[in-house]
Amino acid sequence: MEARAKLWIKRLTAISLVLILVFVASYWKSTENIIDKMDIDNEENYIIKLEAGEQGNVDLSTIGYYMALRIDGNDSSPELKLTDIGGVEIEGQKPGLIESINKRPDSQGNLIYDPIRVFEIRDDGEYSIVNEGNTTLWLIDDFKIQSSLLSDGWILISMISCCLGFPLGIITLIGALILWRRGKRTPEKNIIIRENIMTTDELFKKHNLTVEKEVPEPFISSENIKLESPEEKYHVVPELKNEEADSSEEESENWKKWDKGQ
Repeated sequence: MEARAKLWIKRLTAISLVLILVFVASYWKSTENIIDKMDIDNEENYIIKLEAGEQGNVDLSTIGYYMALRIDGNDSSPELKLTDIGGVEIEGQKPGLIESINKRPDSQGNLIYDPIRVFEIRDDGEYSIVNEGNTTLWLIDDFKIQSSLLSDGWILISMISCCLGFPLGIITLIGALILWRRGKRTPEKNIIIRENIMTTDELFKKHNLTVEKEVPEPFISSENIKLESPEEKYHVVPELKNEEADSSEEESENWKKWDKGQ
């Protein structure tokens, strides 16, 4: 189980490093594209640009999310007026927390454009907008800008690699630390396997288990050897010893009688 966990930690670490490298490689190009697509003063990014006191007509739709911006604007006094073709004023809304902190960059990447009003259009059509302030006013479709960001390949690669690479790296680091602590608490035990080497006699016994006991074994253990005394080795039968003594006495008596001529 621990070996599989270590394998997955290595795999995830490799994937994390690759994603981080991809993010680093695509960072500069994606940053340039983001600035280019979010630069408010770029003609491709705004619907209309009005100087102080100017008025203009624009076509707006219900699917758009429209935002008015100024340089260092003041949220409490937007100083603009948006009306439909019938002269009905569209009041709009004060920018929320996300919109208010989401300043827009210029061509140099400096965040200088402040949202001052947000408009949601209920009917498609032509609308009139008047800049009643003393500074330049821009009207943009924020939904269109966000869509263009998500459709850019470099930006997508940078976002995905950043959002996956760094969290994955943190997760693998935590997993590696957990495995390291477990290994530190339970040190590995070296298992020594000792195998008894069989002697030739033991191999013979094992191989010839079915052989009858009359067959002598090729090697006899010294423990099984029994030393015999000379008396045991050369056993003399008492009866035979007496018979031999009697016969020798008879022969000696016969010789004596023959010698005397009897």
